[in-house]
Amino acid sequence: MKHIKYDTDKYNFRPMIEDMVEQPNLEDLHKHQNSNELLKLETEQATPFHKLYYSKVRDHKFFSVYKSFIKKIIKPLFDDEEIVYQKIPTFRTQFVNNIGVGKWHRDKDYSHPSYESNFFLPVTDAYDTNTVWAESEVDKKDYSPITIKYGQCVMWDGANLRHGNKINETDITRVSFDFRCMKLSDYNKTERTEKQSIVTNMSLVIGQYYEVM
Repeated sequence: MKHIKYDTDKYNFRPMIEDMVEQPNLEDLHKHQNSNELLKLETEQATPFHKLYYSKVRDHKFFSVYKSFIKKIIKPLFDDEEIVYQKIPTFRTQFVNNIGVGKWHRDKDYSHPSYESNFFLPVTDAYDTNTVWAESEVDKKDYSPITIKYGQCVMWDGANLRHGNKINETDITRVSFDFRCMKLSDYNKTERTEKQSIVTNMSLVIGQYYEVM
């Protein structure tokens, strides 16, 4: 895993997400959630906050700041080659006494390519049971938490390392977004044909799920 620091004044993701989800204190989102039902694969992206985020993100300032972040912070990690990146980052919440993703998995289980890199960017503190837990090597199953603060981003191999959530026993909701990137030279158009995202059924190809920079 590679930890990346960035300037939160320049890339001010937190206040923009607060604006999109219409809540000024992200750590307290669980207090505004209508249901305490344990989330699962079919509902993890269907909370009221997810609906607000996805309805606004394309027209919000967040979108241009995110693209600048990809260009200035992420692209250099790929030797400044052209990259394929996730067009709309995935919004995540992990409420107190709940989980953020419904199943332990590797992203390649959900049609993502094994040569893709994952990026985890929290806008609240992510630690202990409110964060992502991942194995250190493929099939090692030695799960540990990805501990990270706002102003940091983690680059890691979520395509091949199994990961998931424990029940959040901290006293705050973790809010984050994540996205995926790869070198354009690694992108296999033939292999990507007919691949779809697990929740939205969006085609995992350039021009839909991905864009080139």
